[in-house]
Amino acid sequence: MKTPSESQTSNTSHNRLISHGADSQNGWEDLLHAIKARLREAGDLPGATVDQQVSLLEQLSAFELGRFLLENRGLNAYWTHQLVNYRQSAEPAGSMSPLEVRVFERLPAVLATRERFGIFRQQLQALLKPGLALVSIPCGLMGELLLLDYEGQSDITLTGIDLDQAALNGALALAKERGLADRLSLRCEDAWISGPGNEFDVLASNGLNIYEPDNARVTALYRAFFNKLKPGGTLVTSFLTPPPALSEESPWNLTEIDHESLALQHLMFVRVIEAKWSAFRTHAQTMAQLGDAGFVDIRFIDDRARMFPTVVAQKPLQ
Repeated sequence: MKTPSESQTSNTSHNRLISHGADSQNGWEDLLHAIKARLREAGDLPGATVDQQVSLLEQLSAFELGRFLLENRGLNAYWTHQLVNYRQSAEPAGSMSPLEVRVFERLPAVLATRERFGIFRQQLQALLKPGLALVSIPCGLMGELLLLDYEGQSDITLTGIDLDQAALNGALALAKERGLADRLSLRCEDAWISGPGNEFDVLASNGLNIYEPDNARVTALYRAFFNKLKPGGTLVTSFLTPPPALSEESPWNLTEIDHESLALQHLMFVRVIEAKWSAFRTHAQTMAQLGDAGFVDIRFIDDRARMFPTVVAQKPLQ
């Protein structure tokens, strides 16, 4: 896969992206050397020697997404869009390395993310009616809204809010491609800032809370979403659930997860990449946080593996 070049901040005074952004100012070779040194110092793992870990690092460094993850330890708007919209039949045979194919087609987290994207689109499509104001925060390339069918839906407005200007540029390009640019407004803003309030009928948000470990900050984020919605408005959001190794309350459905791919995913994301998306929460925690923010009628829609649930919640009419 080729690349041009979710995102936001949890620190309103520093305007920093928490989902991606290279941690090192050194060059690519220096980064690889540093990761190899870290892996060798950490030593062997059960089922993965240091040499096997280094081999995985070298395989990752051979394709664009792998290099992006190694440099940024998170996903940006472009790569999120590529992962959720990937179709095996669209890729020429032999155009992807074996590891790249496994990442796009087999990793449980990627499959759950893709399924979650489909659930978002189903829920959002069902909410559409003429005259609505919809917003995505952080919007990324905004596929969950821009790829919906708006035939017969007059006067619907679309807003994208993101702190990453590259994401906003990508959203505008996709809107033009979809013939929706005249409905679209884009704002470079921090998701935690409430703004004028009561602006939107529907708010979609994915991929931000999974990078924020502070539960109080996530509740504050939900409060900001609550304030942005009109009375009676709907929030469609999501969260990552904890794996069984981290929580006895893990809801994972292990019968729906390929265990060999899960082991590869853990080795790749936790050991080699040290991915930043590690803020896991249970259904009960998310229910409590959304309730504290003021939402009611909270319902969950699980993906098959119960790794990346969708949540639909309402702002009361009064």
